[in-house]
Amino acid sequence: MLYIRQEKFIGKEAQKKLSEKTVSIVGLGALGSVSSELLARAGVKNLILFDRDLIELNNLQRQSLYAEEDVGKSKALVAENKLKKINSDLEINSYFDNLDSENINLIKSDLILDCTDNLETRFLINEFSVKNKFPFIHASAIGAEGFLFNIIPGKTCFNCIFKEIQGLETCETFGVLNSTTHLISSLQVNEALKILLNNDYEKDLLYVNLKNNEIAKIKVNKNPECQVCSKKIFDYLEGKKSKEIVKFCGSSNYLIKGNFNFENISKRLKQENILNITLFKNKALIKAKDEKEAKSLFSKYIGD
Repeated sequence: MLYIRQEKFIGKEAQKKLSEKTVSIVGLGALGSVSSELLARAGVKNLILFDRDLIELNNLQRQSLYAEEDVGKSKALVAENKLKKINSDLEINSYFDNLDSENINLIKSDLILDCTDNLETRFLINEFSVKNKFPFIHASAIGAEGFLFNIIPGKTCFNCIFKEIQGLETCETFGVLNSTTHLISSLQVNEALKILLNNDYEKDLLYVNLKNNEIAKIKVNKNPECQVCSKKIFDYLEGKKSKEIVKFCGSSNYLIKGNFNFENISKRLKQENILNITLFKNKALIKAKDEKEAKSLFSKYIGD
């Protein structure tokens, strides 16, 4: 019995309820790879996985779902394969793509886990959840610090709290401990189980600092002037604030948007054995040393 130890604690009816739920995990890096594994082992059988990045060697320090043999492969596809080996009962839809205003309907589910590495995607998910009344759980980690917050329909939203935050440090520039990311993922999944089972969940913003073993609960209030949950203005969801080029945190990959003939360009890249460019519809994932080189490669092989 795969779930017998958990079932003794939560009960058979609760375990059955979990098996009927669908959870979307956006971002399968340090947080998402661990959170997806914990959900799979807990018996949440329907998972939607979304990630736009490839596995790099430096990911393995904290992304425990992957191994050296996976370097260079899609995180979404590798995660689906690994999770099904852990739990063969899973139903998984995985997407190796960038989440944006055009494809965000793919993550419709009972609960969305924000395990992303950039504010643009977080604001996009927030607007989607507010408009469609889906609960989602924000999680983030850097260095020895982490944050966790449950965004529930009708309550305080992500934009209420983080609207003015700009120029944050990233794991790439500041570093991160694997113990931090694993702890935040565990807290995220713990809250996910509460929400999925209609149990009492954490209302405050959780802050964790492993450097001094500090755990704080920060009370946050709904902003009556919030552009999203109060005024229902959805600029990210309507594509008004999307960037043309995005640098991935903790990697040397850039996502560049553009209009091009997908079939023709794909064929040419394959013929010329160009391995550092991965094409999606109207966007390209490019491995480069900096933004200038990424734009140059896009121009050279895809066009302006």
